[in-house]
Amino acid sequence: MDAKILLDNQVDAAALKILAVDDSSTNRLILTRLMQAMGHQVETAVDGERAIEATAGGDFDVILMDVQMPGIGGVEAARRIRELAGPTARTPIIAVTADASAVDRDAYLDAGMSAVVAKPLSAVALQAAIAQVARR
Repeated sequence: MDAKILLDNQVDAAALKILAVDDSSTNRLILTRLMQAMGHQVETAVDGERAIEATAGGDFDVILMDVQMPGIGGVEAARRIRELAGPTARTPIIAVTADASAVDRDAYLDAGMSAVVAKPLSAVALQAAIAQVARR
């Protein structure tokens, strides 16, 4: 994957403020680097509980949410974010997961997630999902 190619293919994309949530420090680093290469600002959270706290106090354009995390997982975190007051409850949430069967996808969408991107990550698929849900 070449981040330069992704940047060259973007058409006047505005920088987004993105929250990347994953319990794996390696996955958080990968998500951060990919998003920064695409020109976005990134904050991270290590689990669902911290994601809910960050979302309640932040103004994010998109949340990238791992599904399988200890404590509050991504599905429950998405449900709780949808219960928050104001525009925060409508922040697009993209499930980033290895569990991406059709049944799993339906469960994530039913929980309030906006899209699903399968791991291992494809930068192109991630960029497409962000473009789809972040239309302003």
